Amino acid sequence: MASYNTIYPPSTRDATGYGFKGQRCNGDMRINVKRSWAGFSRGGDFNENLTIGEFVRQVVRDVSTEDGFQFFQKGWYLEVQSGKKALDPNENVEMIQQRFNGGETVHAKVSSIFYL
Repeated sequence: MASYNTIYPPSTRDATGYGFKGQRCNGDMRINVKRSWAGFSRGGDFNENLTIGEFVRQVVRDVSTEDGFQFFQKGWYLEVQSGKKALDPNENVEMIQQRFNGGETVHAKVSSIFYL
């Protein structure tokens, strides 16, 4: 007699699964993008050979095409942060595989161009 419920057998999926630290799928790594204004995060698959600048532009493009983003005021922009430091959209040397291992969370924050 089986020691588990035969209607719902135990999962045979790898215990770590895809999207955890160090996991890759066809050269893509899973990075969560937290939207600071929305209170949720959504995972995205990014090629590990992207530069930091390409990664920032891809995150901004993905977030800005979502529903509701068009209602933000003019003059506002997105800043992508990792570890409370903004990622430079002009960084074209460092690859994301050198900074991230997969499974991390970056923050997309809305900022104003005009500071008080």
